[in-house]
Amino acid sequence: MYARSAAYVAVAALVLGILLHQNALVSLGILGLTTLGIAAVWGRGALAGVTYERRLSEDHVFWGERVGVDVTLTNYKLLPLTWLEADEPLSRKLTFLPPQPDLVLAPPDLLLAHSVALRPFERVHWRYEMLCPARGLYRFGPVTLRSGDPFGLYTRETQQAAPAQLYVYPKTLTLDALGLPPRQPFGDIRASRMLLEDPLRTAGVREYRPEDPFKRVHWKATARTQQLQVRTYDPTTDHTVLFFLNIETWHHIYEGLDTAQAEWAIIVAASLARWAATQGWSFGLHSNSAAADAGEGVRIGAGRNPDQLIRLLEGLARMTLYSIRPFSELLRTEAHNLPLGSTVVVLTPVLPVALRATLRRLRERGMRIVVCALSDDPPPPLPRMTVYHLPAPREAEYLRHTGEVERQLPDRLRPTARNARLPVAPPLEGAL
Repeated sequence: MYARSAAYVAVAALVLGILLHQNALVSLGILGLTTLGIAAVWGRGALAGVTYERRLSEDHVFWGERVGVDVTLTNYKLLPLTWLEADEPLSRKLTFLPPQPDLVLAPPDLLLAHSVALRPFERVHWRYEMLCPARGLYRFGPVTLRSGDPFGLYTRETQQAAPAQLYVYPKTLTLDALGLPPRQPFGDIRASRMLLEDPLRTAGVREYRPEDPFKRVHWKATARTQQLQVRTYDPTTDHTVLFFLNIETWHHIYEGLDTAQAEWAIIVAASLARWAATQGWSFGLHSNSAAADAGEGVRIGAGRNPDQLIRLLEGLARMTLYSIRPFSELLRTEAHNLPLGSTVVVLTPVLPVALRATLRRLRERGMRIVVCALSDDPPPPLPRMTVYHLPAPREAEYLRHTGEVERQLPDRLRPTARNARLPVAPPLEGAL
């Protein structure tokens, strides 16, 4: 708008000077049009060859750990930039340590803002340290770049992708800190191991007995010996633990959400999974929580690969606090696919009637059921099941004010207006 008004004024001065034979007006009009032309060319090429780089020192961290953030702006051309602005959206749950960067409040996020002048082929670098006080999957980018001519008449704006992800795992606690017995929190499983057989590990054949199921008949051995023969299997040495995490904190959705209890359920799941990994067990996780990067629930199949714990912790980091299906339905559906002799560990803040009925049916099928009741009130009795009452320690630092996003905003936060500046960390300058 200013450029167009300036162009009208310059043309009017030029025409008026010619009509009135006033050399001063003619010179003023020519100077104005020349300046506008230079400004237009300058503004058009301002963002050519400008790059924004942001590097994280780590992309997988635990709750409360720190991450280094390096930001670099580079001008790869002869044309200097008298001003350049770069804004990148960030989650308000991430906190920068002093010296803090320039931040803009742009709900629902923050903008990591940089403003600098660049000479030809100059690179400017900033280094920050970021605290991760909240579990989650954080995405970075795109960044918005703005620049123009020195007179501010022509402004160009573009976006660069600069994608990156940061997984912040939930905090993990020891069994003692959770209030669980340090040994065998899921009961004695040694006896059940000897009673179970692995159908994938055939040990040999023997004669058929009346109590043998028909599916174990070895037909080739039967044809060879002319007598019914059945397969024998080695006893299994693996123990499978499936964690079922309920993200619902009330009996009805319309009652709201207790964020402290939901986060506590995730912390308990992460802690028990980490302990199961140290035992060399096969473990997995199913939850009715929606994943932050997908519209489906978080589901980590059972396994005991070296990276199984990492996969499970990533799944917990991706969890949102929103349920996509009833927990009783999830438990009833997924339990049918569990191998014989599995231990089902249910982590739930509530124990409605439908869930208790589902647990009883699973127990009647011979499954070992361990219930971690996370509500503040003691759970109802559940016969023939191992039940632990693990209420959320609401005064703990990692649960305090989990629902208050504003608490994690930096103390020094400038207004949305770009012209309202505060002192920021100086850049580390360097030429290419």
